[in-house]
Amino acid sequence: MFRQERKNQKRKEKSRMEQEQKDSALRKWFGERKPVRLMLLAALLTLCVIHVDKLILTVLFLWKVASPLIVGAAMAYILEIVVKRLEKVIFPKTQKKWLANGRRILCILLAFVLILTVVVFFFITVLPGLGDALTLLTKELPAYFEQLKEWTLKTFADVPSVVEYVTNLKLDWPSIQEKIVNWAVNGLGGGGLLSSTVSVISAVTGQVANFLISLIFAVFLLCAKNTLQKQFFRILRACFRPRKQIVISHVLETMNRSFSGFIVGQVISAMILGFTTWMGMRIFNMPIALMVGVITGVMALIPIIGGYIGAALGTFLVFTANPGMALWFLLFIVTLQTLTGNLLYPKLVGSSVGLPSLWVLAAVSVGGGIGGISGMIAAVPLTATGYALFREWVAKREKENAESASAPVPEGRE
Repeated sequence: MFRQERKNQKRKEKSRMEQEQKDSALRKWFGERKPVRLMLLAALLTLCVIHVDKLILTVLFLWKVASPLIVGAAMAYILEIVVKRLEKVIFPKTQKKWLANGRRILCILLAFVLILTVVVFFFITVLPGLGDALTLLTKELPAYFEQLKEWTLKTFADVPSVVEYVTNLKLDWPSIQEKIVNWAVNGLGGGGLLSSTVSVISAVTGQVANFLISLIFAVFLLCAKNTLQKQFFRILRACFRPRKQIVISHVLETMNRSFSGFIVGQVISAMILGFTTWMGMRIFNMPIALMVGVITGVMALIPIIGGYIGAALGTFLVFTANPGMALWFLLFIVTLQTLTGNLLYPKLVGSSVGLPSLWVLAAVSVGGGIGGISGMIAAVPLTATGYALFREWVAKREKENAESASAPVPEGRE
Protein backbone atom coordinates (compact mmCIF):
# COMPACT_ATOMS: atom_id res chain seq x y z
CA MET A 1 0.00 0.00 0.00
CA PHE A 2 2.78 2.39 0.90
CA ARG A 3 4.64 1.65 -2.36
CA GLN A 4 1.48 2.25 -4.36
CA GLU A 5 1.00 5.64 -2.72
CA ARG A 6 4.61 6.56 -3.46
CA LYS A 7 4.15 5.58 -7.10
CA ASN A 8 1.00 7.68 -7.39
CA GLN A 9 2.76 10.60 -5.76
CA LYS A 10 5.72 10.34 -8.14
CA ARG A 11 3.37 10.06 -11.09
CA LYS A 12 1.56 13.23 -10.01
CA GLU A 13 4.84 15.03 -9.43
CA LYS A 14 6.08 14.01 -12.87
CA SER A 15 2.89 15.21 -14.61
CA ARG A 16 3.06 18.48 -12.70
CA MET A 17 6.66 19.08 -13.79
CA GLU A 18 5.80 18.26 -17.41
CA GLN A 19 2.93 20.74 -17.32
CA GLU A 20 5.19 23.41 -15.83
CA GLN A 21 7.72 22.81 -18.60
CA LYS A 22 5.00 23.20 -21.22
CA ASP A 23 3.75 26.41 -19.60
CA SER A 24 7.26 27.81 -19.39
CA ALA A 25 7.90 26.92 -23.03
CA LEU A 26 4.69 28.64 -24.11
CA ARG A 27 5.48 31.63 -21.93
CA LYS A 28 8.96 31.81 -23.40
CA TRP A 29 7.65 31.43 -26.94
CA PHE A 30 4.87 34.02 -26.72
CA GLY A 31 6.16 36.26 -23.95
CA GLU A 32 9.87 36.61 -24.39
CA ARG A 33 10.32 36.42 -28.14
CA LYS A 34 9.58 39.86 -29.53
CA PRO A 35 9.60 38.78 -33.23
CA VAL A 36 6.76 36.36 -32.57
CA ARG A 37 4.73 39.00 -30.80
CA LEU A 38 5.38 41.46 -33.60
CA MET A 39 4.32 38.87 -36.20
CA LEU A 40 1.09 38.19 -34.30
CA LEU A 41 0.41 41.91 -34.02
CA ALA A 42 1.08 42.41 -37.72
CA ALA A 43 -1.27 39.54 -38.60
CA LEU A 44 -3.98 41.03 -36.39
CA LEU A 45 -3.59 44.47 -37.97
CA THR A 46 -3.70 42.91 -41.44
CA LEU A 47 -6.97 41.15 -40.63
CA CYS A 48 -8.40 44.42 -39.30
CA VAL A 49 -7.43 46.27 -42.49
CA ILE A 50 -8.83 43.56 -44.77
CA HIS A 51 -12.12 43.35 -42.88
CA VAL A 52 -12.33 47.00 -41.86
CA ASP A 53 -16.00 47.27 -42.89
CA LYS A 54 -16.99 44.36 -40.67
CA LEU A 55 -14.85 45.77 -37.87
CA ILE A 56 -16.62 49.15 -38.08
CA LEU A 57 -20.04 47.49 -38.10
CA THR A 58 -19.08 45.39 -35.09
CA VAL A 59 -17.84 48.43 -33.17
CA LEU A 60 -21.01 50.39 -33.99
CA PHE A 61 -23.17 47.47 -32.91
CA LEU A 62 -21.29 47.07 -29.64
CA TRP A 63 -21.50 50.82 -29.02
CA LYS A 64 -25.25 50.80 -29.65
CA VAL A 65 -25.76 47.89 -27.27
CA ALA A 66 -23.42 49.17 -24.56
CA SER A 67 -24.14 52.90 -24.86
CA PRO A 68 -26.53 52.99 -21.85
CA LEU A 69 -23.87 51.33 -19.71
CA ILE A 70 -21.15 53.69 -20.99
CA VAL A 71 -23.36 56.70 -20.28
CA GLY A 72 -24.13 55.27 -16.84
CA ALA A 73 -20.42 54.87 -16.11
CA ALA A 74 -19.82 58.48 -17.18
CA MET A 75 -22.68 59.64 -14.95
CA ALA A 76 -21.26 57.65 -12.03
CA TYR A 77 -17.81 59.17 -12.53
CA ILE A 78 -19.17 62.73 -12.56
CA LEU A 79 -21.41 62.07 -9.56
CA GLU A 80 -18.50 60.49 -7.68
CA ILE A 81 -16.69 63.84 -7.84
CA VAL A 82 -19.69 65.46 -6.12
CA VAL A 83 -20.05 62.57 -3.65
CA LYS A 84 -16.40 62.84 -2.57
CA ARG A 85 -16.80 66.51 -1.77
CA LEU A 86 -20.04 65.89 0.11
CA GLU A 87 -18.36 63.15 2.17
CA LYS A 88 -15.78 65.70 3.31
CA VAL A 89 -18.56 67.97 4.58
CA ILE A 90 -21.27 65.63 5.90
CA PHE A 91 -20.23 63.89 9.13
CA PRO A 92 -16.56 63.54 8.15
CA LYS A 93 -15.39 62.43 11.63
CA THR A 94 -18.42 60.63 12.97
CA GLN A 95 -17.87 57.84 15.51
CA LYS A 96 -21.27 56.25 15.04
CA LYS A 97 -21.01 53.09 13.00
CA TRP A 98 -24.50 53.23 11.52
CA LEU A 99 -23.95 56.82 10.43
CA ALA A 100 -20.56 56.03 8.91
CA ASN A 101 -22.05 53.11 6.94
CA GLY A 102 -25.00 55.14 5.67
CA ARG A 103 -23.04 58.31 4.96
CA ARG A 104 -22.12 57.31 1.40
CA ILE A 105 -25.71 56.45 0.49
CA LEU A 106 -26.83 59.79 1.92
CA CYS A 107 -24.17 61.63 -0.10
CA ILE A 108 -25.22 59.77 -3.27
CA LEU A 109 -28.84 60.83 -2.75
CA LEU A 110 -27.81 64.43 -2.12
CA ALA A 111 -25.65 64.42 -5.27
CA PHE A 112 -28.58 63.19 -7.35
CA VAL A 113 -30.88 65.82 -5.82
CA LEU A 114 -28.31 68.53 -6.54
CA ILE A 115 -27.84 67.52 -10.18
CA LEU A 116 -31.60 67.13 -10.70
CA THR A 117 -32.21 70.58 -9.21
CA VAL A 118 -29.71 72.13 -11.63
CA VAL A 119 -31.29 70.37 -14.63
CA VAL A 120 -34.84 71.36 -13.64
CA PHE A 121 -33.73 74.95 -13.04
CA PHE A 122 -32.17 75.05 -16.51
CA PHE A 123 -35.29 73.79 -18.27
CA ILE A 124 -37.64 76.03 -16.27
CA THR A 125 -35.48 79.06 -16.94
CA VAL A 126 -34.49 78.52 -20.57
CA LEU A 127 -37.19 76.63 -22.48
CA PRO A 128 -40.10 79.08 -21.96
CA GLY A 129 -37.83 82.01 -22.85
CA LEU A 130 -36.63 80.29 -26.02
CA GLY A 131 -40.21 79.62 -27.09
CA ASP A 132 -41.20 83.23 -26.47
CA ALA A 133 -38.11 84.45 -28.34
CA LEU A 134 -38.90 82.34 -31.42
CA THR A 135 -42.54 83.45 -31.38
CA LEU A 136 -41.56 87.09 -31.03
CA LEU A 137 -38.94 86.77 -33.75
CA THR A 138 -41.39 85.31 -36.25
CA LYS A 139 -43.83 88.16 -35.53
CA GLU A 140 -41.28 90.97 -35.58
CA LEU A 141 -39.23 89.86 -38.59
CA PRO A 142 -41.33 91.75 -41.17
CA ALA A 143 -41.02 95.01 -39.19
CA TYR A 144 -37.26 94.53 -38.81
CA PHE A 145 -36.96 93.82 -42.52
CA GLU A 146 -38.86 97.02 -43.45
CA GLN A 147 -36.62 99.08 -41.15
CA LEU A 148 -33.56 97.51 -42.76
CA LYS A 149 -34.91 98.34 -46.23
CA GLU A 150 -35.48 101.99 -45.28
CA TRP A 151 -31.99 102.27 -43.84
CA THR A 152 -30.47 100.69 -46.95
CA LEU A 153 -32.41 103.01 -49.29
CA LYS A 154 -31.28 106.10 -47.36
CA THR A 155 -27.67 104.95 -47.13
CA PHE A 156 -27.30 103.87 -50.77
CA ALA A 157 -29.61 106.48 -52.36
CA ASP A 158 -26.86 107.41 -54.82
CA VAL A 159 -26.49 103.83 -56.08
CA PRO A 160 -29.36 103.09 -58.50
CA SER A 161 -28.68 99.37 -58.76
CA VAL A 162 -28.91 98.89 -54.99
CA VAL A 163 -32.06 101.04 -54.76
CA GLU A 164 -33.73 99.07 -57.56
CA TYR A 165 -32.78 95.71 -56.04
CA VAL A 166 -33.98 96.64 -52.53
CA THR A 167 -37.21 98.19 -53.81
CA ASN A 168 -38.12 95.08 -55.80
CA LEU A 169 -37.13 92.72 -52.98
CA LYS A 170 -40.18 91.00 -51.52
CA LEU A 171 -40.26 88.04 -49.17
CA ASP A 172 -42.95 85.45 -48.44
CA TRP A 173 -43.14 85.94 -44.67
CA PRO A 174 -45.69 83.19 -43.86
CA SER A 175 -43.45 80.66 -45.62
CA ILE A 176 -40.36 81.96 -43.80
CA GLN A 177 -42.11 81.80 -40.42
CA GLU A 178 -43.24 78.25 -41.14
CA LYS A 179 -39.67 77.25 -42.05
CA ILE A 180 -38.34 78.77 -38.81
CA VAL A 181 -40.85 76.84 -36.72
CA ASN A 182 -40.16 73.60 -38.62
CA TRP A 183 -36.41 74.11 -38.21
CA ALA A 184 -36.79 74.59 -34.46
CA VAL A 185 -39.05 71.56 -34.05
CA ASN A 186 -37.02 69.25 -36.29
CA GLY A 187 -33.75 70.48 -34.82
CA LEU A 188 -34.90 69.63 -31.31
CA GLY A 189 -36.09 66.27 -32.53
CA GLY A 190 -32.79 65.33 -34.14
CA GLY A 191 -33.40 65.54 -37.86
CA GLY A 192 -37.15 65.17 -38.27
CA LEU A 193 -37.97 62.72 -35.48
CA LEU A 194 -40.94 64.90 -34.54
CA SER A 195 -42.60 64.52 -37.90
CA SER A 196 -45.24 62.10 -36.62
CA THR A 197 -46.82 61.08 -33.34
CA VAL A 198 -45.58 57.51 -33.61
CA SER A 199 -41.99 58.57 -34.11
CA VAL A 200 -42.29 60.99 -31.17
CA ILE A 201 -43.57 58.28 -28.85
CA SER A 202 -40.97 55.73 -29.97
CA ALA A 203 -38.11 58.21 -29.72
CA VAL A 204 -39.15 59.47 -26.29
CA THR A 205 -39.76 55.94 -25.00
CA GLY A 206 -36.37 54.75 -26.22
CA GLN A 207 -34.54 57.72 -24.75
CA VAL A 208 -36.33 57.40 -21.40
CA ALA A 209 -35.57 53.68 -21.25
CA ASN A 210 -31.89 54.24 -22.03
CA PHE A 211 -31.72 57.03 -19.47
CA LEU A 212 -33.28 54.84 -16.76
CA ILE A 213 -30.85 52.01 -17.53
CA SER A 214 -27.92 54.44 -17.36
CA LEU A 215 -29.21 55.92 -14.11
CA ILE A 216 -29.69 52.53 -12.44
CA PHE A 217 -26.26 51.38 -13.60
CA ALA A 218 -24.71 54.58 -12.24
CA VAL A 219 -26.36 54.02 -8.86
CA PHE A 220 -25.05 50.45 -8.71
CA LEU A 221 -21.54 51.60 -9.61
CA LEU A 222 -21.58 54.31 -6.94
CA CYS A 223 -22.87 51.98 -4.23
CA ALA A 224 -20.46 49.17 -5.11
CA LYS A 225 -17.43 51.40 -5.66
CA ASN A 226 -15.25 49.91 -2.88
CA THR A 227 -16.05 46.31 -3.85
CA LEU A 228 -15.38 46.95 -7.55
CA GLN A 229 -12.12 48.71 -6.71
CA LYS A 230 -10.89 45.74 -4.67
CA GLN A 231 -11.88 43.30 -7.41
CA PHE A 232 -10.10 45.38 -10.04
CA PHE A 233 -6.83 45.39 -8.11
CA ARG A 234 -7.12 41.65 -7.48
CA ILE A 235 -7.48 41.06 -11.23
CA LEU A 236 -4.59 43.44 -11.85
CA ARG A 237 -2.33 41.51 -9.45
CA ALA A 238 -3.41 38.19 -10.97
CA CYS A 239 -2.84 39.15 -14.62
CA PHE A 240 0.26 41.35 -14.55
CA ARG A 241 3.66 41.40 -12.97
CA PRO A 242 4.46 44.00 -10.28
CA ARG A 243 6.25 46.33 -12.70
CA LYS A 244 3.32 46.41 -15.11
CA GLN A 245 0.93 46.82 -12.20
CA ILE A 246 2.76 50.00 -11.22
CA VAL A 247 2.64 51.30 -14.80
CA ILE A 248 -1.08 50.60 -15.22
CA SER A 249 -1.91 52.14 -11.84
CA HIS A 250 0.11 55.25 -12.70
CA VAL A 251 -1.64 55.64 -16.07
CA LEU A 252 -5.07 55.30 -14.45
CA GLU A 253 -4.18 57.76 -11.69
CA THR A 254 -2.96 60.30 -14.26
CA MET A 255 -6.13 59.85 -16.29
CA ASN A 256 -8.33 60.24 -13.21
CA ARG A 257 -6.45 63.37 -12.16
CA SER A 258 -6.82 64.90 -15.63
CA PHE A 259 -10.52 64.09 -15.96
CA SER A 260 -11.54 65.16 -12.46
CA GLY A 261 -9.46 68.34 -12.63
CA PHE A 262 -10.90 69.23 -16.02
CA ILE A 263 -14.51 68.61 -14.96
CA VAL A 264 -14.22 70.56 -11.70
CA GLY A 265 -12.35 73.46 -13.31
CA GLN A 266 -14.72 73.63 -16.30
CA VAL A 267 -17.83 73.60 -14.09
CA ILE A 268 -16.49 76.30 -11.73
CA SER A 269 -15.41 78.46 -14.68
CA ALA A 270 -18.82 78.08 -16.35
CA MET A 271 -20.65 78.95 -13.12
CA ILE A 272 -18.56 82.08 -12.63
CA LEU A 273 -19.07 83.15 -16.25
CA GLY A 274 -22.83 82.60 -16.07
CA PHE A 275 -23.11 84.47 -12.75
CA THR A 276 -21.03 87.43 -13.93
CA THR A 277 -23.03 87.58 -17.16
CA TRP A 278 -26.28 87.75 -15.20
CA MET A 279 -24.92 90.36 -12.78
CA GLY A 280 -23.49 92.52 -15.59
CA MET A 281 -26.76 92.44 -17.52
CA ARG A 282 -28.67 93.41 -14.40
CA ILE A 283 -26.30 96.32 -13.78
CA PHE A 284 -26.66 97.60 -17.36
CA ASN A 285 -30.47 97.00 -17.35
CA MET A 286 -30.39 94.50 -20.20
CA PRO A 287 -33.44 92.28 -20.80
CA ILE A 288 -33.82 88.54 -19.97
CA ALA A 289 -30.65 88.60 -17.86
CA LEU A 290 -31.31 85.34 -15.97
CA MET A 291 -32.03 83.24 -19.05
CA VAL A 292 -29.02 84.58 -20.95
CA GLY A 293 -26.78 84.04 -17.93
CA VAL A 294 -27.91 80.41 -17.58
CA ILE A 295 -27.42 79.73 -21.30
CA THR A 296 -23.97 81.35 -21.27
CA GLY A 297 -22.90 79.26 -18.27
CA VAL A 298 -24.17 76.01 -19.77
CA MET A 299 -22.54 76.66 -23.15
CA ALA A 300 -19.25 77.48 -21.37
CA LEU A 301 -19.03 73.81 -20.36
CA ILE A 302 -17.95 73.13 -23.96
CA PRO A 303 -14.22 73.89 -24.26
CA ILE A 304 -13.02 76.75 -26.50
CA ILE A 305 -16.10 77.17 -28.73
CA GLY A 306 -18.73 77.08 -25.96
CA GLY A 307 -18.18 80.72 -25.13
CA TYR A 308 -18.76 81.78 -28.74
CA ILE A 309 -21.95 79.71 -28.95
CA GLY A 310 -23.21 81.28 -25.72
CA ALA A 311 -22.39 84.78 -26.96
CA ALA A 312 -24.23 84.16 -30.26
CA LEU A 313 -27.31 82.73 -28.55
CA GLY A 314 -27.31 85.53 -25.96
CA THR A 315 -27.06 88.20 -28.65
CA PHE A 316 -29.92 86.59 -30.57
CA LEU A 317 -32.15 86.47 -27.46
CA VAL A 318 -31.36 90.05 -26.45
CA PHE A 319 -32.09 91.15 -30.03
CA THR A 320 -35.53 89.53 -29.94
CA ALA A 321 -36.34 91.34 -26.68
CA ASN A 322 -34.66 94.69 -27.40
CA PRO A 323 -32.84 95.15 -30.73
CA GLY A 324 -31.12 98.32 -29.55
CA MET A 325 -29.36 96.42 -26.74
CA ALA A 326 -28.00 93.58 -28.89
CA LEU A 327 -24.80 95.38 -29.94
CA TRP A 328 -24.08 96.56 -26.38
CA PHE A 329 -24.60 93.04 -25.08
CA LEU A 330 -22.24 91.66 -27.73
CA LEU A 331 -19.52 94.11 -26.68
CA PHE A 332 -20.14 93.28 -23.02
CA ILE A 333 -20.03 89.49 -23.42
CA VAL A 334 -16.93 89.58 -25.65
CA THR A 335 -15.08 91.73 -23.10
CA LEU A 336 -16.21 89.52 -20.22
CA GLN A 337 -15.21 86.28 -21.95
CA THR A 338 -11.84 87.73 -22.93
CA LEU A 339 -11.11 88.61 -19.30
CA THR A 340 -12.29 85.28 -17.92
CA GLY A 341 -10.56 83.33 -20.68
CA ASN A 342 -7.20 84.99 -20.07
CA LEU A 343 -7.31 85.38 -16.28
CA LEU A 344 -9.70 82.81 -14.84
CA TYR A 345 -9.73 79.82 -17.21
CA PRO A 346 -5.97 79.12 -17.21
CA LYS A 347 -5.91 78.98 -13.39
CA LEU A 348 -9.05 76.88 -12.96
CA VAL A 349 -8.68 74.48 -15.89
CA GLY A 350 -5.18 74.94 -17.30
CA SER A 351 -3.37 74.31 -14.03
CA SER A 352 -5.41 71.18 -13.27
CA VAL A 353 -5.15 69.75 -16.79
CA GLY A 354 -1.63 70.96 -17.55
CA LEU A 355 -2.21 71.17 -21.29
CA PRO A 356 -1.00 74.07 -23.48
CA SER A 357 -3.61 76.07 -25.39
CA LEU A 358 -2.38 74.76 -28.75
CA TRP A 359 -3.06 71.16 -27.77
CA VAL A 360 -6.39 72.11 -26.21
CA LEU A 361 -7.49 73.58 -29.55
CA ALA A 362 -6.22 70.53 -31.43
CA ALA A 363 -7.99 68.16 -29.03
CA VAL A 364 -11.26 70.06 -29.34
CA SER A 365 -11.05 70.06 -33.15
CA VAL A 366 -10.32 66.34 -33.43
CA GLY A 367 -12.75 65.35 -30.67
CA GLY A 368 -15.53 67.44 -32.19
CA GLY A 369 -14.98 65.83 -35.57
CA ILE A 370 -15.18 62.35 -34.08
CA GLY A 371 -17.86 62.63 -31.41
CA GLY A 372 -19.47 66.06 -31.54
CA ILE A 373 -19.89 67.94 -28.27
CA SER A 374 -19.24 64.86 -26.13
CA GLY A 375 -16.09 64.23 -28.15
CA MET A 376 -14.90 67.79 -27.49
CA ILE A 377 -15.43 67.39 -23.75
CA ALA A 378 -13.69 64.00 -23.55
CA ALA A 379 -10.82 64.87 -25.90
CA VAL A 380 -9.25 67.51 -23.67
CA PRO A 381 -8.60 65.32 -20.57
CA LEU A 382 -7.60 62.37 -22.77
CA THR A 383 -5.05 64.54 -24.57
CA ALA A 384 -3.89 65.93 -21.22
CA THR A 385 -3.32 62.38 -19.97
CA GLY A 386 -1.24 61.45 -23.00
CA TYR A 387 0.65 64.73 -22.79
CA ALA A 388 1.49 64.21 -19.10
CA LEU A 389 2.63 60.61 -19.62
CA PHE A 390 4.73 61.53 -22.65
CA ARG A 391 6.30 64.42 -20.74
CA GLU A 392 7.20 62.08 -17.88
CA TRP A 393 8.72 59.59 -20.33
CA VAL A 394 10.82 62.32 -21.98
CA ALA A 395 12.05 63.56 -18.59
CA LYS A 396 12.94 60.01 -17.58
CA ARG A 397 14.90 59.36 -20.77
CA GLU A 398 16.73 62.69 -20.45
CA LYS A 399 17.74 61.79 -16.92
CA GLU A 400 18.92 58.32 -17.99
CA ASN A 401 20.94 59.75 -20.90
CA ALA A 402 22.49 62.39 -18.64
CA GLU A 403 23.46 59.77 -16.06
CA SER A 404 24.95 57.47 -18.69
CA ALA A 405 26.89 60.37 -20.25
CA SER A 406 28.32 61.47 -16.88
CA ALA A 407 29.16 57.95 -15.70
CA PRO A 408 32.93 57.20 -15.53
CA VAL A 409 34.34 55.05 -18.32
CA PRO A 410 35.74 51.70 -16.97
CA GLU A 411 39.44 51.11 -17.37
CA GLY A 412 40.46 49.19 -20.49
CA ARG A 413 37.65 50.76 -22.60
CA GLU A 414 38.02 53.64 -24.95
